[in-house]
Amino acid sequence: MFIKSRVSWIIAGAIAVAALMPAAGFAAQAGGRGAAPPVAPVLTGDPARRDITVPDSVPNFAGTWMPQTFFRIIRPLDGSETPFLPWAKQFFLDRSAAEARGDPLFDPNANCLPSGVPRVLPTPYPYDIVQTPDAIYIAIEVMHSYRIIHLDGKPMPADFKPSYLGYSRGHWEGDTLVIETTGLNGFTQVDEEGRPKSSSMKVTERWTKKAPDLIENTFTLDDPRTYSRPWTARAEYKWAPDLRLTEYVCEENNRNKSDSSGKLRLR
Repeated sequence: MFIKSRVSWIIAGAIAVAALMPAAGFAAQAGGRGAAPPVAPVLTGDPARRDITVPDSVPNFAGTWMPQTFFRIIRPLDGSETPFLPWAKQFFLDRSAAEARGDPLFDPNANCLPSGVPRVLPTPYPYDIVQTPDAIYIAIEVMHSYRIIHLDGKPMPADFKPSYLGYSRGHWEGDTLVIETTGLNGFTQVDEEGRPKSSSMKVTERWTKKAPDLIENTFTLDDPRTYSRPWTARAEYKWAPDLRLTEYVCEENNRNKSDSSGKLRLR
């Protein structure tokens, strides 16, 4: 009797389970209890620019950009003469004369040291920019350099060690990104021609989109130890979505490295 009753219960249970199986399958398909949780989409701005969400209130600078205004000379935008202080003018003239003789003097960049700010601004190498609400990160192909533009409103740390690219703080003035860079070490030149700079230099950039695919960067150099007044130059960047940064090894096959006397021997 006990066995017969137990068998009856097993049969009844099997029938109940079989009856529920189609309902369970339907529930899984309809997103019920048995369904896999939905995958939340990754929030991005323009996927082609590989950025995270950029507020609509500011321009989107993210993506890859190619400088359009590379010149070996950075000179005042208004066409005036470079406002050298006397020592800086003599330094520049001595360099120019040495280059004209075929004995160019030491150039930090030719010896694989970073270009520094502002020399890196009109560089002939591409930028890759990642933009976030709190910071903008700029990777630069030359020397594998990178800049961080801090947008948090905090001052440069008191213990910041002067560097080639300095410490950059940014803020928005309408549609213009204003970047102020200080904390430069003064070991580099303003440009390839040899305009000098000191560790007192402050560079103020104003980035403005002149078109969806064109950025204008007007930058002002303020260095009272080297120049008699602040002066302004310009760089432009064209959006290049199909361009990717490549490996840059300055030390490999470097034909511009200086010899033991400190002079460059072009080979």
